[in-house]
Amino acid sequence: MKRTFSVEIDQEMWRDGTGYDLEAIREAGAEERAAIERMVLEHSPRGWRDVEAMAELNTPRTVAELEAILGGDDNQLKQAVTRYAPKMVTKQSRTETLVAALEESVIYGGLTQALDELPEFHPPEAVEALFRGALRREGEVAVHFAAMLYYLHGKAKEPFQWKHRPFYLRFHAPVGPERVAVFRELCEKVGMEAERYLGD
Repeated sequence: MKRTFSVEIDQEMWRDGTGYDLEAIREAGAEERAAIERMVLEHSPRGWRDVEAMAELNTPRTVAELEAILGGDDNQLKQAVTRYAPKMVTKQSRTETLVAALEESVIYGGLTQALDELPEFHPPEAVEALFRGALRREGEVAVHFAAMLYYLHGKAKEPFQWKHRPFYLRFHAPVGPERVAVFRELCEKVGMEAERYLGD
């Protein structure tokens, strides 16, 4: 029995990060796929689930819409295209989207996805953004940036290794002398010149 596709997401599915039923898309006939395409393209507000469904549909209209997203200003949607339609994204575009997320996004607002991407994809521009953010971004973000830098420089076995948590948490300090002091310590540990960022 074929599944019925719906763009409706209940609270439990939203909380668990469940996307649309992609199997329903795969099982759909031509007329059903056209209807699904219409629903997805018209759905608002648009989110990562819509991007995932567009990538699965892979029709001229959905591909054109994904290209439009890549040329637009919504960084979270761009991140979703990177995740679900990676062949459409150039390395330069992926880097720019990732850096923008590290500079502007917040936890659970695109930043978590950016941090998840870094272990496998961390171009120099992204690493630079991590250093700048560890020094100047709000405490909760700076903590995660410090942890990621520790991991990327081989000082931790995982992106947020628990045994180093007391050090990471020191980045909760307000931007100022205390943050500068722990930032200098981080730079020394990973072999980076702190003055490179302090002089900006």
